[in-house]
Amino acid sequence: MVRTIGLAAAIGCTLAFTAGPGFAQGYPDKPVTYLIASSAGSSPDVIGRIMADGLSKTLGQPVVADDRPGAGGTVAGAIAADAPPDGYTILQINVNHTAGEELYPDLSYDLLGDFIPVARFASSFYVFVVPPSIEAQTFPEMIDLIKSKPGELNYASAGVGAATFMVTELLKSAAGLDLVHVPYNGGGPATQSIVAGETDFYGSPYATAKAFIEDGKLRALAVSSLERSPYLPDVPAASETVPGFDFTAWYGLVVPKGTPDDVVEKIRSSIAAALEDPDVKKRLEDQGYAPISDTPAEFGAFLKKDVETMAKLVRDNNLKP
Repeated sequence: MVRTIGLAAAIGCTLAFTAGPGFAQGYPDKPVTYLIASSAGSSPDVIGRIMADGLSKTLGQPVVADDRPGAGGTVAGAIAADAPPDGYTILQINVNHTAGEELYPDLSYDLLGDFIPVARFASSFYVFVVPPSIEAQTFPEMIDLIKSKPGELNYASAGVGAATFMVTELLKSAAGLDLVHVPYNGGGPATQSIVAGETDFYGSPYATAKAFIEDGKLRALAVSSLERSPYLPDVPAASETVPGFDFTAWYGLVVPKGTPDDVVEKIRSSIAAALEDPDVKKRLEDQGYAPISDTPAEFGAFLKKDVETMAKLVRDNNLKP
């Protein structure tokens, strides 16, 4: 009896495998979970909900944004790695995940080995901000202020391994700064801390800081891109004070390894179609994001390079979780 059941199961698996190339014809026929490795109100959450809305239209099924913050994005990564490889769980990733490969040696998953890259879909920059209570009015003045008070001022982040952590740690290393790290469980709480004046300095995604800068609740001192941004033309690049400084934001989507090729292609083409939607494009650009439409191969090559770049940054600066 056991052997009969086993044989039937084996035949069923074989049929399912051979039917794989046609799997996407019925995909998706139920809601899709879109995992966001950050908290509500954070930049990954904002951009994730824009893309989830766009994919809901192009895939023809609800794509449900699901915030799972914690441990520099690795909580959501572990959930996605354990999900069935059927296209119904999509993980949004960014530099948090590539840095996490080196920061967290005991991860339960391997970013490059346990996921299939689908597409990178947006890039942007970070902006270094301070609350109005900080006396420094310019980026050079803030650098001088930090140096005059070593270990007395602090900076907020969305947690060790988060991009908001990496961008400021890179600045600390490049400029020789002594800032105390204050980690929060996600970008939302970190942003609230700097707006409330509970922390002194924050390397924020532009999308998150934009409204607070416009309202005068935060002062923008410098952008993290190598050159000035057209979104903040009057704000200097950090590289004007710290030569060579450059750190940009990116977002992409991956699915668990084993997801059928035609399902991956269906998601990829749906991403490309969503980026052509005037509403999605405008919402992304309003937040300071440039749409990108990578192929899986292009995104895979980018990920491999970024993992290597972040690993070097972590090792060179002896960063620890």
